[in-house]
Amino acid sequence: MDEPKPTILVIDDDPGVCWALAAAARSMGYAAETAADAAEGMARLDAGGVDVVVLDIQLPGLNGLEALPKMKAGHPGLAVVVITAFGTVETAVEAVKRGAFDYLLKPVDMETLKTVLAAAVAHRRGQGQGQGRARAAPPAVSDSEVIGRCPAMQQVFKQIALVAETDMPVLIQGETGTGKELVARAIHRYSRRSSGPFVAVNCSLLAGDLVASELFGHEKGAFTGADRAAAGKVEMAAGGTLLLDEVGDLSEEGQGRLLRFLDDGEFYRVGSAELKRADVRVLAAANRPLRAAALAGRFRRDLFFRISGLTIELPPLRERPGDVDLLIDHFLAQCGAVGITEEARAALNRYSFPGNVRELRNAVARAVTMAGPQPVGLAHLPEAITRPVVAAEAASLEQWAEMLLEEVLAAGDERGYEHLMARWERPLLAAALRRFKGNQARLAAALKMHRTTLRKKLRAYGLIEGGAGVESEA
Repeated sequence: MDEPKPTILVIDDDPGVCWALAAAARSMGYAAETAADAAEGMARLDAGGVDVVVLDIQLPGLNGLEALPKMKAGHPGLAVVVITAFGTVETAVEAVKRGAFDYLLKPVDMETLKTVLAAAVAHRRGQGQGQGRARAAPPAVSDSEVIGRCPAMQQVFKQIALVAETDMPVLIQGETGTGKELVARAIHRYSRRSSGPFVAVNCSLLAGDLVASELFGHEKGAFTGADRAAAGKVEMAAGGTLLLDEVGDLSEEGQGRLLRFLDDGEFYRVGSAELKRADVRVLAAANRPLRAAALAGRFRRDLFFRISGLTIELPPLRERPGDVDLLIDHFLAQCGAVGITEEARAALNRYSFPGNVRELRNAVARAVTMAGPQPVGLAHLPEAITRPVVAAEAASLEQWAEMLLEEVLAAGDERGYEHLMARWERPLLAAALRRFKGNQARLAAALKMHRTTLRKKLRAYGLIEGGAGVESEA
């Protein structure tokens, strides 16, 4: 007798989402049913025969996070895939902690759904009543600094939730100012090591002989000036987390010592023959692609593969459509600001922020100080941000180019040329989009540009949402 098809239960208060996900599940060879709220869904579960639940977080009455542990308590072997449109780090961690099999973002990618459902069904039928791995509850703290609504940041939140549970090294990559240390702190905060220390060391400052001493400590008299014994960063982080910031700048000697420590957790202080051990989870951060450096021989390949088993890529602010306003309001609230004028908000949204979130935060903090008891206006913003407004009245393109060059150089980012080009391209594409009333097909034809390339650029600059936009010729 053939085994019955696995049954997928979709619980979402949006009938369109229910229909789409159920239809997708059926096309993948599963039986599928739907429920409009948690109560209806749990009644269907109690009737039996459900293998996997696809559960929305935002539900009327009992929300998804509240319903999840009840479902797991009544049906221990059940695989529950949580879906959400706008999550936070706390939401992702809480879903994982309460027993979610996986955490997907709306709009749900069908290929991802196919992979997740196959794994969830295998888990359900392979483990039966098994509880799966235990999940530790995170401490009740806010992680409001790591915020964002764009799909790329939602993916980062999911990754934080998943990697926090492990002890594996994590490589966090992103441009200067994207929030790599904040992500590292969030991983530590939600890990089983949260009660232990979090120690960060900037590898770009560890030159020559300082590397071994700073990382692993030294004994009294080990070198000139060592008038007393001192523990290194590894010992300081014992029982907790060590962040190696700008790990790509670590010297060759430092890379070798670090690799040996990662292999067995053992080290020697400088000037000592006593072998020491330290239980430390290592996180690494880099502001440029470390794989390319490893392949080019500028970074040890064996160390790269050792620290990059889990990798989180942070998007630059210019590739986070809609998040600038969210961050503006967040930083204004932090600074206790009265408010902000529409002109000032518009200027902040036009600016490309080569220094990313850090530059935006500093700009808002400075503006609030300058504004005092008044709402933040154009006059209170840094000149680099308001200059694009003045640039339209500049006597020549050369003057504008000089201003843009000065802006990018002042930010001190390694991708200066790329950001310089972005500062030209965004306003030009914005003007072209207005000229053709949002019709991308006509715009692409006028600029002799492939429509896929155009859409990619428009999305990267936040000029359109994630969808394809207007494609008709009319």
